[in-house]
Amino acid sequence: MSADALKQKASAAIDAASPRLLELSSRMHGEVELAFEEHKAQAWQCALLRDAGFPVEAGLGSLKTAFRARLASQRSGPCIAFLCEYDGLPVYGQSCGHNVVAAAGVGAAIGLGAVIEQTGGAVVCLGTPGEEGGGGKNILHREGFFAGIDAMMLIYPGMDNIAHSRALGATRAQVAYFGKAAHAAARPELGINALDAMLLAFNGIAALRQQLPSEVRVHGIITKGGTLPQVIPDHTTAVITVRANDHATLQRAITRIDACLQAGAEMTGARLERTWREPGRGLLSNIAMAQAFERNLQALGRKTRPRDELSGAWSGDTGNISWFVPTIQPQIAMTARDVPPHSHEFHAASAGPAAEACILDSAKAMAKTAIDLMTDDALMTAVRADYAARQFDWPVSPGP
Repeated sequence: MSADALKQKASAAIDAASPRLLELSSRMHGEVELAFEEHKAQAWQCALLRDAGFPVEAGLGSLKTAFRARLASQRSGPCIAFLCEYDGLPVYGQSCGHNVVAAAGVGAAIGLGAVIEQTGGAVVCLGTPGEEGGGGKNILHREGFFAGIDAMMLIYPGMDNIAHSRALGATRAQVAYFGKAAHAAARPELGINALDAMLLAFNGIAALRQQLPSEVRVHGIITKGGTLPQVIPDHTTAVITVRANDHATLQRAITRIDACLQAGAEMTGARLERTWREPGRGLLSNIAMAQAFERNLQALGRKTRPRDELSGAWSGDTGNISWFVPTIQPQIAMTARDVPPHSHEFHAASAGPAAEACILDSAKAMAKTAIDLMTDDALMTAVRADYAARQFDWPVSPGP
C-alpha cells in the first residue's frame, strides 16, 4: 500500500473516531483538573484508546495520572509517540488548550494504529500529566518511559500554523525577604520593611528589562505582601520566572536579575533568601520532521508561516525531553490574534468549531507525518542526522 493510501486510511480512522474525540475534548474542557489530579481525563483517554484496540497502562511509575497506550506491528520499524497533556490552570481553566492537545494526540494514535500493520514499527500514545508547572515529562523521562521512542510529537493550539515552533528555556526563583515587624504608625522607625525590599527588587527588574536581550522574558508575582497594613511587613514572598532562547543568555539574565533581588535587601536592611530552580531547556524542534509535518498540514488546506524569534513562544517540559528524543511541537491556529493564551478568552476558545477543526487537522497531520517517518527511510535518516548535529552543549539535566 502506498504512503498516500496509508494516509487516507489513517484519516478515515480519525474521521470515524471524531465524535468521541470531540466529546473527549469537551469533557476535559467542562471538568478541568489541575496538575497531577487529572484522574477523569486519564480515564476518558484510556477508555477511548482501549476501544480503538490499544493495550493501555493507566498509571506510570510515580505518576498515577500518566498513561501509555502502545500498539506494535509484527514488522520492525520506528516507534513513534504522540504526547498528550490534559491539566488545566487554577482560575483560568483550559487556557492553554490542553483538552485540544490531548484529543489531537489520541486521534493521531488512533489514525496511525489503523495502519500500523502496513507501516511496521509501533505507535505510542503517552499521557504526560502536570505540564503546568509540574514537569510531568521530566519525571517520566527519569523513570524510563521515553526509552525506545524514535520520534515524538504533540501540537499546541494558538494564533498561527507554525510547524517549526519554538519554546524557551526557563527557570524560576522562590524569593523571600525577612524584615522586622513594628507598629506602622507609633514606631515605624523600629521596623524593617520586607515589602519595600520586594517592591524595590520588582522595580529594579522592571527597569532592567529594557537592557535585556529581546527574547528574554521575566515575570513574577508577589505571593505574600505582609499580614496587616498597620504592621510593618516582616515577611514577603514572590515567584519570579525567567525565560530565554539559549542557556548562555538565560544564565546572564539570571545573574542580573539576582543582583536586583540583592539590591532590595541592601536598600532596606531586609534579609534575602532565594532559591533558583535548575534551568530547563528550550525546545529542540527537529527541522526535518517539522518540514514533513508542514507539508502534511498544508495538504489539509492550512496556510503556514515561519516562527517568530522574538514573540509567540512559551515554555514547557517538552523542551527538556526534546534533547533526548527527536521532537516537534507545532502550533496550530485556533484563535483570533487578539486572544492571548493563559486567559479566560483562550479557555472559551478551546471549545467550539475552531477548536474541533484544530483537533482533527492536528491529528491527521501528525498521523500522516508519522507514516512518512515509517515509510521513508531517507526522512527518518534526516531526522536522526538533524537531531545529532544540533546536540550542542546545554549543561543541565531534566529538572523536577
